[in-house]
Amino acid sequence: SILVLPDHDPIKCGVCDFQTSYADLHLPVITTKSASTPTPAWAVSDKEKEVSGPARMVCEERCPECDHPELKFYTMQLRSADEGQTVFYECPNC
Repeated sequence: SILVLPDHDPIKCGVCDFQTSYADLHLPVITTKSASTPTPAWAVSDKEKEVSGPARMVCEERCPECDHPELKFYTMQLRSADEGQTVFYECPNC
């Protein structure tokens, strides 16, 4: 509610002599419902439709096991939203 109610009972009007108790108030109950809508076609590109699993980026770091000059990596949010993402590295050679 945008109406800030005082902490004491009865509630008194600051302009006139009207007063009432919390029990006499009939505050409305507001319920909002939204229908689920499909994702529009423009919001999903063809590239996103083809990818199965996480997409991988390439970085110029050497693999610690086979010394390959490039590693592929992807990130996932494994913990809560206020934590950083976890980075997974994969070597295309080994």
